[in-house]
Amino acid sequence: MHTITLPDPRVLAAAVWQDGERIAATAGTDVPRPQYSITKSLLMLAIGILCDEQRLRLHDTVGALLGTPQDAPLSRVTLEQLLTMRSGLTDKRLFADRRGCPDYLEVCLHTPVGMPVFRYNNADAYLAGRMAEAAAGEPLDGFITRRILTPLGITAHALEYDPQGHFFGASGLVLTLDDLATLGQAVLDASVCSRMWLQTAMAAHTPTDDGRSYGYFLWTDGVSAYMSGKWGQKCVILPERRAVIVLNSEMPENDTSLRTAMSLTCYLED
Repeated sequence: MHTITLPDPRVLAAAVWQDGERIAATAGTDVPRPQYSITKSLLMLAIGILCDEQRLRLHDTVGALLGTPQDAPLSRVTLEQLLTMRSGLTDKRLFADRRGCPDYLEVCLHTPVGMPVFRYNNADAYLAGRMAEAAAGEPLDGFITRRILTPLGITAHALEYDPQGHFFGASGLVLTLDDLATLGQAVLDASVCSRMWLQTAMAAHTPTDDGRSYGYFLWTDGVSAYMSGKWGQKCVILPERRAVIVLNSEMPENDTSLRTAMSLTCYLED
């Protein structure tokens, strides 16, 4: 195995996996760290299982599953709109404003809904998680642990919850970098949900205002895709190279961390 040496001190750990094996890594890949919005991609896998089992459908609405008031505009928002960040919520919700908030769902219901265009929002992931929990018929953290994390051998992790104890869905996941690579490998192998679902999730559904594209709770160019966290956490999935590249950093510049992760393709074999 190659040892990765990166000059940027903001990179905490990185690893390259190909054909299910780690072929290059820095030290520290076994240290648990916050993965922030990569939580959303874990939620996407749980939703994929429920859709595969026809317990949840992309056209299901917030109102139908959560029993929100029929006259609330948010009640007509579909699961697919949430997955692609097109709920139409006009304000960003459930970022720092969630601290001290007594009821996340009420906050979402009182946020105006406009045109269903891309607007990155933690509220979309939270609502999708609440819909998934309703469809699963059990606490979603238990479902995720039983159906995803435990089968993949991921035993040490942490999650975030709302004040009522529901899985937050948008942030709060703590994993080691090795376990993050395992999640990426599960996407490559289609080992926890169907390949059809994952191909759909990795498709470019929504253009963003910075020239990128968004799939289902991950970023994509239609061929490769990556899970992304707030401070440069990356899990890049490269199906054509049969590879996963993972990186944890303290970089506020998203493009810098992605470029750093992509520079590690030099370790891949053809």
